[in-house]
Amino acid sequence: MLEPSEHFRLIPSHEIMNRGIEDRKDARTGQTYKRPSGTSICVGVFEDTQTGEHWIGKVGNIGTAQETLLEACKEKVANDIYGYYGIRVPRLRICRLPIIGEDYIHEYFQEQYDTTHAYYVMSRWLDRFKPYGYLPQFKSGEQHQLIIEGRSLNEKGLGHILAVGQWLNDIDVLNPGGKNIGYQLQTDTSCQLYALSCKIDPGYSFYGFEDIQNAPEPVTISNLRLGTTAEMISFDQLPKQTQREYHLTLIQILNTDDKTLNSFFPSEAREAIGEKTIKQWVRCLDERREAMKTVHQTTLKSLHPQEETNKTNTQQLPDYLQRLHAYAQFQYETEVREKAAFYIDMDVSPSCSNDVREPLQLSLTSFLKSESERVLLLLGASGSGKSLTTQLFEMKLWKAYLKDQNQPIPIRIELKQFSNKTVGQCVLNNLLDNYHYSHEYLCKLQKHDIICILDGYDEIADQTKVNLIETFFKSMKDKVKGSNEKWNVKFLISCRDNYYQGLESTLFHAKQKSHTVKIRYLCPILPKHQIEYLMQYRSKNAHKNLPDYSTILKDDNKSLSELLCNPLL
Repeated sequence: MLEPSEHFRLIPSHEIMNRGIEDRKDARTGQTYKRPSGTSICVGVFEDTQTGEHWIGKVGNIGTAQETLLEACKEKVANDIYGYYGIRVPRLRICRLPIIGEDYIHEYFQEQYDTTHAYYVMSRWLDRFKPYGYLPQFKSGEQHQLIIEGRSLNEKGLGHILAVGQWLNDIDVLNPGGKNIGYQLQTDTSCQLYALSCKIDPGYSFYGFEDIQNAPEPVTISNLRLGTTAEMISFDQLPKQTQREYHLTLIQILNTDDKTLNSFFPSEAREAIGEKTIKQWVRCLDERREAMKTVHQTTLKSLHPQEETNKTNTQQLPDYLQRLHAYAQFQYETEVREKAAFYIDMDVSPSCSNDVREPLQLSLTSFLKSESERVLLLLGASGSGKSLTTQLFEMKLWKAYLKDQNQPIPIRIELKQFSNKTVGQCVLNNLLDNYHYSHEYLCKLQKHDIICILDGYDEIADQTKVNLIETFFKSMKDKVKGSNEKWNVKFLISCRDNYYQGLESTLFHAKQKSHTVKIRYLCPILPKHQIEYLMQYRSKNAHKNLPDYSTILKDDNKSLSELLCNPLL
C-alpha cells in the first residue's frame, strides 16, 4: 500500500503542457508546479520515476503524519471497494512526500506538528477521463443521458456507483459540482457511442462510521445523497436503467461473504486506522447492506428473480479474480444481455470461401482443448458478430471457471482504445489501470491458464500492425521477472477479414515458441437461421405488432435475406 518516496518527483510546470491546470509556486523550494483544482491542502502532479506515468498527489487536510496516513488509507480502501464491484476507478497509492504549497501551509505543519512531510494519496491519471462538471438532473425514463459537447449520449455505470456509494455512506459520491465523478467515451457492440461513468475521490466514504453516538443517516428509499451540500433524491427519481444497475450491484454486495468484507482492510490499513475502528466500520457496512436489502427487497425479486435466487459463487473468488469477473459481468449487463436474447449459434469455416462449415462453439471448444493451437484468429465482415461473439465467449469461460477452477481465466480487451504507442502492452496496462493489479496479483494470475480475448485488431489507432503475442510476453517479463516461460496463455484475436488479407502471418506467432495459429471465418447466416433470428426478435417485441417475417422470407425477399447475412450491421 505504501510506496517509496524516491519513486515520485514533483513535475515542474514547464514539463506539463496543455493540461489546463493553474500554476503555483512552492514557498520552500521556489519550484513552479501544476496544481489541479480541489479543496485538498496540498495538490500537485507527480511522475513515477520508474515508469514515467503521471499521478495526481494530494493531502486532504492539515494534521499529524498519523492523521494524514489515516485519511489516505481510508480513501485507498474506499477506492479499492468501488473497484472490486467492477466500477472504473483510478489506481491509488500512498506515499510520504515533502509538503508543497504556500508559506502558511509549510509554517502550520512545522509549528503545529513539527514535520515537513505528509502522506499523499497518489492517483493515476485515468486515460480519456473527463469529469461531469455538473450535478445531473434526473428525468423519468429508461436511460440516463449526459450532455457532452452539445449532444445527448446514453450514460452507463452510474447506478453501480450509487449502490456502492450508499453502502459506504460516501456523502460526496458525485459532489455538488459533479467533480467526484466523470466518464470515458466508449462504443458498444453496435458501434453506438456512450459515456461510461467512473468514480474518483471517495474521500468522504465511511462518513460517521467511527462515531457510535452520531451514526450514519438511515437507508431509505428517499435519501440517496449525491453530495455534501446537495439535496437528497429519491431512488424512484432515477432512470430505469440506473435503478437496474443499482440493484444488480446491490445483489453483488449482498453476496459478499464476511471473509471478503474483512479482506477490504489489509494489514497496513488496519495498523493506520486501528483495529477497533475497523471492526466498527465492518459492523456498519454489514448493517447498511442489510438495511439496503430490506428497502429494496420487493424490487430485487421482481427485477431479475433468477439473479436473486440463483446466487453465483463469485464470493469465493479471490480479489484479483473478482475484479476481472465483476467488470465482465458489468459489461454483460449493460451491453450484451439484451443482444444475447437474439444471438444465433453461428458457423465458421477455415477459409473465406465458406465451403466447409462447422459450428462456432465446436471450433472454440476444440481450440481450448488443443495443446498445439495457441492463437485463434476470428475473422469476419463488419457487422458479422465478432465483438458480440467474444463477449459471450468471455462470459461462457467465467461460468465454466466458477464451476471448475481448473478452467482458464478470460481477459477481454477492446483494442480500439489503444494507440500505436500503447497497444503493445495492452494486456499489462489493462490489468494495471483498470483492475489495479499489483506485482503480487500478477504473480498470482500467472499460476492460472489464461485466454486473452483481443477484440478488433483492425481498430487499433492508425491501423498499427504489431505482434501482440510477442509484446505480451515481453511486457510481462519486464514487469514480473522470470515470467516469459511461465505464462500459460492462449489468444483469441478478432479482425475484419478484408483487413487481415494484407497482414503478415508472422504477426500472430511468438518467436521461439512452437504453436499453431488457427484461422476461422464467420460464415453468413443460413436461411433457416435468418428466420429463427427474426422470429426471436418478433417474439421479444410483441408490443410492436411486427409482421410474420417467415412469410416475407419465403416470398424470396432478396434484399432482406442479404441484410440478414450480417444482422448486426
